[in-house]
Amino acid sequence: MSIKVLDCTLRDGGYLNGWSFGKGTIASILDKLERAGLDIIECGFLTEQQKGDDCSLFDSVAKIKAVLPQREKRAMYVAMIAIGEMEFDPNKLEPYDGSSIEGIRLTFHKAEIDKAFDWAERIMAKGYKVFMQPVASVFYSDMELLKLVERINALRPYAFYIVDTLGSMYRNDVSHRFYVIDKNMSPQVRLGFHGHNNLQLAFSNAQVLGKIQTKRTLILDSSVYGMGRGAGNLPTELITQYINKNIVSKYDVTIIMDIYDEHISHIRKQYEWGYTVPYHIAAASVCHPNYATYLIGRQTLTMKDIKQIIQSIPPKSKILYDKALIEQLYTQYQSKDIDDGEAIKEISRMIKDRDLLLLAPGKSLVSEYDKIMDYIKTYKPFVISVNFIDPRYKMNACFVSNHKRMDGIMRQQNALKQVRLILSSNIPGGSAVDSLYVDYKKYTNDDMLISDSAGLMLLKLLKQCGADKVTLAGFDGFAKQYGSDYYMSQLNLSVNEAEVDQKLQSIRRELGRISSGLKIAFLTRSLYQDYEKVT
Repeated sequence: MSIKVLDCTLRDGGYLNGWSFGKGTIASILDKLERAGLDIIECGFLTEQQKGDDCSLFDSVAKIKAVLPQREKRAMYVAMIAIGEMEFDPNKLEPYDGSSIEGIRLTFHKAEIDKAFDWAERIMAKGYKVFMQPVASVFYSDMELLKLVERINALRPYAFYIVDTLGSMYRNDVSHRFYVIDKNMSPQVRLGFHGHNNLQLAFSNAQVLGKIQTKRTLILDSSVYGMGRGAGNLPTELITQYINKNIVSKYDVTIIMDIYDEHISHIRKQYEWGYTVPYHIAAASVCHPNYATYLIGRQTLTMKDIKQIIQSIPPKSKILYDKALIEQLYTQYQSKDIDDGEAIKEISRMIKDRDLLLLAPGKSLVSEYDKIMDYIKTYKPFVISVNFIDPRYKMNACFVSNHKRMDGIMRQQNALKQVRLILSSNIPGGSAVDSLYVDYKKYTNDDMLISDSAGLMLLKLLKQCGADKVTLAGFDGFAKQYGSDYYMSQLNLSVNEAEVDQKLQSIRRELGRISSGLKIAFLTRSLYQDYEKVT
C-alpha cells in the first residue's frame, strides 16, 4: 500500500477562526507544509462566499495561485467545493493550466449525489483531479455504498473517500467500509479517509487503514495540531511521525511543529477544539458535533442533561446542524411548567419592606468586599446570591437556575441551613425541604443568547414579587479572557470571545426593560452600569 497525507489545516481549521488566517500566514503555512514533505495540501475553500485576501476562502483559482510557493511544486495543491455549503459553479472554473491547484475535493450529502456527479464531470472536463467525498459515510448502507462505488467506477475520479463526519466510527466501522469499497472499486481510484476526533479515534483509525494489505493508494486527511471545529481532526504531526517510524521516513515533522509554534498556537489560545465529553456524546449518538457545541455554550447543563437533549434529536436532523431545532429542544428541556403562586407569595413575604442586595459571583465581591459588608451592616438588606453560596456575605437566600452549579450549592446549603434556596423549575430534586420552586420559563426572555441569564431571571422574579428597587454587587460583566469573570476559580467557564460583546449589549438592553418599574442600583463596578444608554 502507498500512503499519502493530505493536510487540510487551512480549510477544516478555518471553521474556528472564520478562515481569517491572514494572507501572509496562509502563504507561510503552504510553504512549510510543502517543505515538510506533505503529499497533498488543501489551500481552503473554492467558493463564491469569498471574504477577502486574508481568508482561505477563494473565488478563483488565480487567487489561490497568488499564495502558493513561487517555486517548482513538489506537493499536489487542492481546494474544496462543498455542495450546499461553500458552492462554486464549475462553469466559472478556469481550465487547469498547471500554475495553481491541481485538484478539487467535492463534498456532498446523500440528496446531492446526482448534482455531485454532474459537477465532478464538469470539473474533470476542465482538467482537474477530483476527490469525491460523501458526507457522513456512516449513514450509507452497504447497498447504498456499492451503488455509489458503481457510479465512481464509471466516473473514474482521482479519489473516493470514507468520511467520518460525526467522528462516530470505530475501527470495525472504518475497516468494514474500506473492504467493501476496496473489493469493488476500480484499482486506479485512490481511497481516502477523513476522520474526526470525537471519540479520540482519528489516529487509531488511520493506523488501522494503514495496516490493511492492498495495492490501492490510501490518502489520510489531517491538520496541524488537529485544528478543526468541535473535537478536531487527525493531527498532521502525529500521522507523519507514525509513517516515518513505521512505514517510510519521508516527512520533516519539525517543520510541521514550527507551523504550530508560529501560526497555530496563538489561535489555540483564542479558540477551543479537541476531545470533550459532550463531543463524545454527540458522536456516540451519531449526530452533528455543533449540537454539542451549542449545549456546551449554554454553560447551564450537566453532562447527563446534554446527553438527554442530544438523544432527543430526530434521526432525520442528526447529520445536518439545525440551530433552531437545538434551541427549541434546549428550551423544552429546561421548561418544566409549574404553578409557582405559593412560592411567589412566600418570596414576597420574605422581602417585604426590606432593602434587597443581589450578589453575583464577579471578582468585585473580593476587590470591594469591605464596601459590600459596610452596606450590609448599614442597611441590613435581604441578601440573595445568584448560583453560589458563600457564608462570608451573610446571605438570606440563593437563587439557582444553573444545574451545573447545583451540587456545589447543595453541599454549602447543607452546612448553612439559614440560606433559603429559590430554584427555577429546570433544577431537578432540590433536597432541601423548604426550597421554593419558581417557573423557569416565566422569567426567561426572548433573546436566546441570554434567555436564561440567572441575574436577569432573578430581577424579573423579584419584580413579580413586588420589589420596587434592588442593589447589585458582583454583577461585573463578561470578560474576554478566561478566568477573569468570577471571584472563585472553580466557577470559571470557557469564554466564547465572539459572543462577549453581543452578550453585554443584550444584557444591558434587557436591564433597561426590567428597570421600568424596578429601580436598579450598582454597589460595585460593572460593565452593565450604562444600561440606560442602550436602545
